[in-house]
Amino acid sequence: MDIDIRECGEVYPPSEDTFLLLDVLDTVPGERVLEMGCGTGLISCHLAAGGADLTAADVNPKAAECTRANLRRNGLPGQVVESDLFANVPGCFDLIVFNPPYLSVEEEGLLEKAWAGGKEGVDVLIPFLAGARGHLSPDGRIVLLLSSEMARGALDGALEGFSRRRLGSRRYFFEDLWVEELVPCRPWSR
Repeated sequence: MDIDIRECGEVYPPSEDTFLLLDVLDTVPGERVLEMGCGTGLISCHLAAGGADLTAADVNPKAAECTRANLRRNGLPGQVVESDLFANVPGCFDLIVFNPPYLSVEEEGLLEKAWAGGKEGVDVLIPFLAGARGHLSPDGRIVLLLSSEMARGALDGALEGFSRRRLGSRRYFFEDLWVEELVPCRPWSR
């Protein structure tokens, strides 16, 4: 299915990281899927087109509205919520997809929140993984985009307790990007 995505002002546009994530995602029809940080909704639209029971979330209200508009434009179902990570996200999911802010900079405004990952690039990733515990189904998994811009020690520490499988990678002149599927090593208590 061809997806018609329109970019919106003050919303992170699809970039190299978005397309890498899109290339490695497999959708299982009927699977409950959350895209955290949906931006324009490109990933969300492809997940919904693949038959996922989609929820999309973004802290930026303009991104949430942009995703809603792009889902409507393509005649695709999905729930979209404005949420700072899991604050307004109901339910549990079989798959949680996230392209977290990872650049080693502090946020300055709403749009910068889309890429500013703090001093070590993991300031959003760490609370995301903690919040995912209450929203991942028992057999669920997380698909996460990662970058060489993240401090390696901090990243490895954040991902402790997960079985990790690399799904794909790309090298760019300024960074390496890769996508991992994470599965908790032991069941999470709720």
